Amino acid sequence: MTFARSADRDTILAYAYHLYESVDRRPAGLTPMPLSSPSQEPATVETIYRLRLVPLLFTLRSIYPSDLSILLLLACTYHALGEFESSLAVSHEILSLDATYVEAMCNIGTTLKSLGQLDNAYEWWWKALQLRPMYWDALDNILGMLFRLARSAPDSESSFAYYGQALAICQHVQRQIVADDGRLKLSVPNTEMHRLQRVFFTSATIYVLLSPNHAEHAIVDYFRAIELAIRPPSPYPEEDRYTVQDLVLAMCITGYLMGTSSGASMPEELSEILDIEGGQPFLNRVTEPGFNLLRIVHASSNRVRDALLHIGRGALPVILLLPDQVMRSPIVLFSSLGILPAICTLDTPSGQLQPPPEDVRQQTNLMMSTILLTLAKKCQDTSFANMTLPDFGDAVSVSTSFVIILYYLALALSPSPSTYNNLGIILSVISATTTTLHDNGRPLILNGPTLAKIYYEAGLRLDSTHPHILTNMGSLLKDLGQIDQAIQLYTKAIAYKPDFDIALANLGNAIKDVGRAWDAIEYYRRAVQVNPNLPEALCGLVYSLYTICDWRGRGGFPDEIAVDGDGNMIPPIRSGGLVTPGWITKMIEMCQHQLDAAYSINVGVVAAMMPSDKWMPIVANTRGRDLKDEEQAKWTTAFMKFYGNHDHVREHLNEAGFLIRFIDWVQPRMQRQWYLRVYGKTVSTDQPIPYPQEDMKGSFLRPVIPTHLAAPPVPSVLPFHTFTYPMSPRMIRLIAHRNALRISYTVLTQPWLPHNVFPPPRPPIGGKLNIGYISNDVNNHPLAHLMQSVFQLHDRNRFNVYLYSSSAWDGTDYRLRIAAEVEHFQDISTWSLKEIIDHILSKEIHILVNLGGYTKGARNDIFASRPCPVQMQLMGYAGTLGAGWCDYLVCDPIACPEDTCSFERWRRQSSEAQALMGGDIANQGIAADLEADADPESVSENWVYGEKFIYMAHTFMATDHKQSSRGDEGLSVEERARVSPVQLWHDEEVRRAKLRRHVFPQLPQDVMIFANFNQAHLTDGDLSQGILAVWLRILVRVPRSVLWLLRFPSAGEEHILRTARLWADESVAQRILFTDVAGKEEHVHRTRVADLFLDTVECNAHTITADVLWTGTPILTFPKHRHKMCSRVAASMANATGFGDQMVVSSMDEYESRAVAFANNLQYELVCEPDGTLLPRGQGALVKLRRNLFLNRDRMPLFDTKRWTQNLEKGYQEAWRRWVEGTQYEMSDEWEACEGPEKEHGFILVQDDGPFNVIVYD
Repeated sequence: MTFARSADRDTILAYAYHLYESVDRRPAGLTPMPLSSPSQEPATVETIYRLRLVPLLFTLRSIYPSDLSILLLLACTYHALGEFESSLAVSHEILSLDATYVEAMCNIGTTLKSLGQLDNAYEWWWKALQLRPMYWDALDNILGMLFRLARSAPDSESSFAYYGQALAICQHVQRQIVADDGRLKLSVPNTEMHRLQRVFFTSATIYVLLSPNHAEHAIVDYFRAIELAIRPPSPYPEEDRYTVQDLVLAMCITGYLMGTSSGASMPEELSEILDIEGGQPFLNRVTEPGFNLLRIVHASSNRVRDALLHIGRGALPVILLLPDQVMRSPIVLFSSLGILPAICTLDTPSGQLQPPPEDVRQQTNLMMSTILLTLAKKCQDTSFANMTLPDFGDAVSVSTSFVIILYYLALALSPSPSTYNNLGIILSVISATTTTLHDNGRPLILNGPTLAKIYYEAGLRLDSTHPHILTNMGSLLKDLGQIDQAIQLYTKAIAYKPDFDIALANLGNAIKDVGRAWDAIEYYRRAVQVNPNLPEALCGLVYSLYTICDWRGRGGFPDEIAVDGDGNMIPPIRSGGLVTPGWITKMIEMCQHQLDAAYSINVGVVAAMMPSDKWMPIVANTRGRDLKDEEQAKWTTAFMKFYGNHDHVREHLNEAGFLIRFIDWVQPRMQRQWYLRVYGKTVSTDQPIPYPQEDMKGSFLRPVIPTHLAAPPVPSVLPFHTFTYPMSPRMIRLIAHRNALRISYTVLTQPWLPHNVFPPPRPPIGGKLNIGYISNDVNNHPLAHLMQSVFQLHDRNRFNVYLYSSSAWDGTDYRLRIAAEVEHFQDISTWSLKEIIDHILSKEIHILVNLGGYTKGARNDIFASRPCPVQMQLMGYAGTLGAGWCDYLVCDPIACPEDTCSFERWRRQSSEAQALMGGDIANQGIAADLEADADPESVSENWVYGEKFIYMAHTFMATDHKQSSRGDEGLSVEERARVSPVQLWHDEEVRRAKLRRHVFPQLPQDVMIFANFNQAHLTDGDLSQGILAVWLRILVRVPRSVLWLLRFPSAGEEHILRTARLWADESVAQRILFTDVAGKEEHVHRTRVADLFLDTVECNAHTITADVLWTGTPILTFPKHRHKMCSRVAASMANATGFGDQMVVSSMDEYESRAVAFANNLQYELVCEPDGTLLPRGQGALVKLRRNLFLNRDRMPLFDTKRWTQNLEKGYQEAWRRWVEGTQYEMSDEWEACEGPEKEHGFILVQDDGPFNVIVYD
């Protein structure tokens, strides 16, 4: 008892000290506690609970035996000490005194859980919750146990059963506390409002977990959780029963109010609805005391909603606000001084809502922000994508604009770095602009990227080490061309979070983009190690490994050579027809997944825009007449795919793609109708004709992209990279097409774009067409090397030529020379898109030519704007653009076989019964073709090109060597023609022998020099594992031979040599010789040293083929893929020499055998020259071919730039004629009536004026 009394004394004394210290004004100068005390034992559960607390509670219990609070604490203390049976006994003692004491029930449940009796524990918690629905601890215990059981369940069925049980518990609590109309049945203290919100938040989360079919139920519960906080304390009148619709619409109005101090940005139709008849205008009432925006919006019923949908063209308008404007928005939204109304208290005398304690405000704001953020993220991902929002009258669907509003509200209530980051991400892809007021009162023009940068900066002020913001800010700056700053931000992000996969991948991409792909490998590898399924990381790694020819772990497909993790070759015969897993197979699988994911995005946007019959007048406008019954039926069928209950994934329906394709399809046809209305079918005129009337614009309105349409996703593999990857025709087509859709989307959502299509140019006077070339490469670049004379060789009596350079001058002579020689040159590198389009329109360009395609820096956005009636692609990109804004691809029958074009397949396989969709394209179950324009989403593998072809005579490749590379002989064309062939060839033999000794001084004359000068990956040829294997076999079969390669890049040398040792042996590897890359002039000059140029086959040499053939060096090429233009270019160029049959083979076996045969037939003998020197003179088929190539270089079409330009002009004139006359468009009235070549073929076949006079020297 003495021990107990001392424990009691110490405990009571501690409480006495606490009471003494609790008074604010204590006497000064006093010492109530001893300065030192005997050493005490550590404060543990045993020393405090068992030795002090339990004795104290026993004493209190003896004094107050019926005090339930003492017993409750004693039961908890026993539990903490692990004395569960004692705890249970005390809890049951409590219930014997009060059978409804829920706290004891809950404690019994918790203690039983500790004893492993989960079922019994559940029963006690459930009993407590039934008695007191707002007993949050009991609810948390039940839900916590059910969630743990669900996560550890052996199968999904059991897991879902537990989640279903948890949902039922939540719904029970909701029914007890909240009525069906959202009013409270029970009084909920403001301190507990956030707990009630969490119940609805939890049930919504469970709905999402259980099934996508429960998405609407989930949204309803998220909405109910929000509405609990925005309504005033109960009881409240009907006019204050605010909904999420009221909150969202009020936030839109708040955004307009924030626009300018005068409210001038408020749309008039919205002001008219908000004005009170006979009262003060809405804008005047905003500053009045008692202004309640939510009540005003609620009272307006759905009129505000409908007005905003009209402004947003079918969706809520995109509201752009600065962060400080967002933070001020609650003051406008909530009349309760910007505080959520539900947690305020009503002051009865004044009728005003009084603010709660700060901790209550913060708790509720945080809960509210969490709900809003979760809802926003669900609307962004596939969970709620494209859903019609409940409680919005079936009028509003999930959209980007709706998500932005949710983020604004979340940020305003509880600002955090992650919310700033999320807003930055979504705003960075918004193309809308607005004008607001800066802090200094001056107007500030905002667009999505500008605003995103401001939000990122605001987030970094809260947390300067936030890796996600640093990374996303870096990506934004990278897109703006500030790549060095982007690299710095990525590096910082990785420093703070070394395993951040996205930052690692983005840093790799930035380093790759500055031309150091081999240095990016480290970061890609780290990213893939963290997240093997990150597309950007894997695609970047694949590209970079290709760049340096490191094929270890590549894997492969059954019809190609695969490579295992150690670099060993797995020939197709050993794969057994199976895929060898590796990084290339995984990348292609991942790419396919990205392509398929687009079918689940933007579902419902077409139907949301207008009823299906409203599209028919737009189609009719492209015809210039009413649609016939059969036409209307076919178009209705096409559109109804997006109005019925169709499985977009199974049917490969890309809804956003269809809408954008339709707009791209409409624009040139409407331009033509405008042209016909003003000028008729006038191909040319002798006299100037006035410009079309301004008032005609309203007759040619393009369909509008709805603001809620999400940007079409693009795969991580770039179109340019498809040149070398083992991809199917459909995948190549789709990758290009998806990029084209994104470009079109970006342009079509520009705020400056007029509602009408751009007006057509006037008819050319005297037939003189205005041709516009767009290029990013008017500098020291292969395109400029090849085309530098084309611009000046145009017939200026028939063409006005405009060359637009989208890149700044690099300081070399190429720009100066081209700019001086072309008729009109314009540097547009600093111009906005609108300025470029305005200039093109002012010059009345008839035909716009794309010299870039999907190469770096190309300005495809100019073409997507559709400023010109006829647009085409030439030279810069050897593949399809997959774009509705590209009408023609300039090519030739070898580079692009006829059957690879969708229009030619349509002609071959369609009949009148299936005229809407052609042949095998129609039979794939796709009803999304636009007349003869096939849907690229078709599953057909039989076509690649959606462009029509302009088939050039001989070859589509222009060259300039005849003008610019005559330094080897120092003779003009005329001078050379006067020199005998014998002398020319002798001089070349001397020149070649001297240069060979210079480049390879140790190499014996009888050694055959095979060569390839392509870059290891892309740009101009591709060195793949498959072609290297063939080259190694050739070296084995020709012992006296070497293979000459370039260090392009130098990092590839070690990997090529290692592979050679592994796949052949050391002696073969030693015969692979590397030299540094030379300047352009030296490079062309020294290519003659090679005996035979071995071309790559996945992607041929393009410019280099011309360089090699100009010096007379034969090439060996195989046009491997019918669907890959890039793999057929060299064959096209070889054919244009007149000797293509000797240089083009039809299989890899023939490639190898032809190379070996050339080498075995080659002999050199030393001939004594008159001056006593020994000249090696070659003999054999290869030398004969070289002699013919060299001596005919001024005669062959390949190097006849003037002839090539004249032929191109024929194509231009025919394309213009077909557009004016309407025969360009299949199924048009004009096409149906015509009997010209366009009825038989979609391509334009350019005929040469005469034969070329190549001479065969034997």
